[in-house]
Amino acid sequence: MSRHILSRKDYKNFIQKLQGLNIDGTSMSDIEIEANKKSEIYYFGGKPIFYNGIPTLYLINYLKVKTRTVTVDDGAVPHIINGSNLFAPGIVEMDPEIRKGDMVFIKNKGGLYIAIGEANDDAGNTMLSRKGEAVKILHYLNDKIMKEL
Repeated sequence: MSRHILSRKDYKNFIQKLQGLNIDGTSMSDIEIEANKKSEIYYFGGKPIFYNGIPTLYLINYLKVKTRTVTVDDGAVPHIINGSNLFAPGIVEMDPEIRKGDMVFIKNKGGLYIAIGEANDDAGNTMLSRKGEAVKILHYLNDKIMKEL
């Protein structure tokens, strides 16, 4: 696999992809891509920032995303970083703009992003019911993506 810097056109398309997730990546330049039949990985500053359509925790922690965030209590953190989905009782705060199916960014109370997931319901419903599985985890600290990269 060879890695190369994105062309202007590809850079613009990548930034638009990020904006579709409410992520402002315009502060990054010289983004590299490495692709083969199995994977497509984008890098910034030597760190993987996007892997097969999912932003990585490197990117989310670098940019300190402000929207679609979910803050969890200390009791939920060990479960999430071991790959468990997030259940509503573990949520301290949730961006009210989150809708079912949105990609969400999960952080601990200290502000460190520990996982990326997909919302199972709108934020209002989740916070009102406070029951059941709230977020399907797609990427978390120490998962196969982090270990491969």
